[in-house]
Amino acid sequence: MARRKSRRKAPTRRRSQTINLMGIAEGALIANAITQGVFNSDLKTFFMSTTGQSGSLSKTAAGNQVTLRELISGATGGSYGISYVQGSTKAGGPQYMRTGTTLTDVIKENLNENGLQMVGSLIAIPIAFKVGSKLAKKPRALVNKVGKMSGLPMRV
Repeated sequence: MARRKSRRKAPTRRRSQTINLMGIAEGALIANAITQGVFNSDLKTFFMSTTGQSGSLSKTAAGNQVTLRELISGATGGSYGISYVQGSTKAGGPQYMRTGTTLTDVIKENLNENGLQMVGSLIAIPIAFKVGSKLAKKPRALVNKVGKMSGLPMRV
């Protein structure tokens, strides 16, 4: 049999990049479980808090809450919002002493309180999304088909 001179490769076809809404929702729930377990604040409070504390928590629970604003403050030389500087005057001049708990102590305490729930959520959320996506396969396909026909760069 004669050898062919050349094989032509099929041209690569580019698909437009679509945004997977289910993937975004799953990622947001996982991130919320992690911030709740480690920093004792939900995702919205962690990123959007301007005061560093949530008004809905009790005084003791709010003391264990750490937000992104406090982490940035602590990384730039602040107090992480969980400790404060106390001043006193001695014979040699003013002396300042940091009081309160450290960030690692707060994270350890939060993990002790919320760690089991966080691990359970990190296991259950992907399983629930996998089962839910299989159960809702046909309706999702219809929604994706309509979205593709309308030109939306999203899929469910």
